[in-house]
Amino acid sequence: MTFLAFLAGCGPAAAEKLLFVPLDNRPVSLEYTVDSFRKAGVTVETPPLALLSSDRQNGNPDKLLQWLDAHAKGADGAVVSTDSLIYGGLVPSRTHELPESTLEARTKALLAFKTKHPGVPLYGFATIMRSPKWSSAPAEPAYYGQYGPKLFQWGALRDRDRLGLLKKKEKKELQQLEAEIPADIRKDLLDRRWKNLTVLRNLADGLGQGSLDYLLLGRDDSAPYSEAHRDAAVLLEGVDKAYGYKLRSFSGADELGMTLLNRALNKARGTTPLVYAYYNEGKGSDTVASYEDSPIRTSYRQHVLAAGGYPAQFDKRADLVLGIYTPFTGVTVGADTAANTDALDEPGQRFLNRTRDYVLQGANTGVADIAFGNGGSNALVKGLFTGYQDERGPLGYQLGSYAGWNTASNSLGYALGQGLLRPYLSDADRKDLLTVRYLDDWAYQSNVRQEVRQELVWPQKWTDGKLTDDQTEQAEQLVKEKMKTTAEPVLGKKVEQYEYKLPWHRTFEVDVKRK
Repeated sequence: MTFLAFLAGCGPAAAEKLLFVPLDNRPVSLEYTVDSFRKAGVTVETPPLALLSSDRQNGNPDKLLQWLDAHAKGADGAVVSTDSLIYGGLVPSRTHELPESTLEARTKALLAFKTKHPGVPLYGFATIMRSPKWSSAPAEPAYYGQYGPKLFQWGALRDRDRLGLLKKKEKKELQQLEAEIPADIRKDLLDRRWKNLTVLRNLADGLGQGSLDYLLLGRDDSAPYSEAHRDAAVLLEGVDKAYGYKLRSFSGADELGMTLLNRALNKARGTTPLVYAYYNEGKGSDTVASYEDSPIRTSYRQHVLAAGGYPAQFDKRADLVLGIYTPFTGVTVGADTAANTDALDEPGQRFLNRTRDYVLQGANTGVADIAFGNGGSNALVKGLFTGYQDERGPLGYQLGSYAGWNTASNSLGYALGQGLLRPYLSDADRKDLLTVRYLDDWAYQSNVRQEVRQELVWPQKWTDGKLTDDQTEQAEQLVKEKMKTTAEPVLGKKVEQYEYKLPWHRTFEVDVKRK
């Protein structure tokens, strides 16, 4: 029996109850993730928006913990962002001024959850403080606006020094950077990283004490040599051996909730889905994408295991066949650059053909489009809609999942997570999830976002990241117009069935929602 024939005989899934405390209220953290599971028949309960971090407020850790405690009865699992429950959200985890005593008290309070609710599995996801190359306030402390690139390079050289790789020229560069970056700024950054590491160590200790069932550590915006890479190595030295399968760490952050909700669901249902991966030609599985510190094959394996699945050696019995569209050269440049053309090269065409073959064989097939950073491949997406079509429609709508947004692991985690949910989705809901991803990841992020910046935000000298309500409204109107002209020739009239908002008053992300 083919996978699709199996789907036709599936009845509705049982409505498990999962509690979910997200990183913040961004669509990828909250709305998109929750919508995926609710469409799959899962009851996902989330805290009131007033308690969550947004671009204009920090979350409320104490009240979030109270909410978690109040809703625990009858839950089949709780998936929680420890950043939200300890710092107040992802951005506050980098910018807070909290004393160690407060962080320790909140960590202990979270780890006491299972004392009250021993029958509710507690799955936590946390982030190792990131090492951005070009970031600035308000996503980081204010001094990043002036010293961001130098702080990154300083951390990279410190990491190389730790590994004994520092060359004579680099030693001089390190000394120069330490002379150029004020001592109080270097101290503040290292103090923040130390607090973060202390919290993560205490959470890891909770695994050994039975206070936490699983801990997933995301290395947000890392690099092969960076402070984030250094912190992960220091933290995981001995920890992963002590706790084994209870702890995983990989590059990424915004997809962690999607990944752990899959784990909670698989554990509640007693299932271990098999996932088989194939890659584009060239560098393929050895690709180390931008913002990451390890080969994509490592990230893929860790994502699958964290989601409660298992990496399959062969494709024959896989519950999900995941195509990972890597850049032939192994270098992920920005999706908004001239390199992201409409022309699909020969390796890309063969990748598309292989994807089509899996679909025609009846396999549940997903695509993680990571050829570019911060957006999908124009050539691949257009190939999915023009390269093959039958009575069921274009290949792009016969997939189980697609994702191509932000970092490689963000895309990988979403393509994996939504692909694993396909057996529980109606055809209409599956296509709706796919449409949102094509509109967001490809149409907006790869194309419209840059056009809106060039035609409106930059000429007006607006601060992208702190748009006023009026500026946001103007930008949203232009987004609406651009989405129609960009996406309608590929996706058709359904583009008009969705609305487009900029919820964080910046152009970095869009909220795509059916009207």
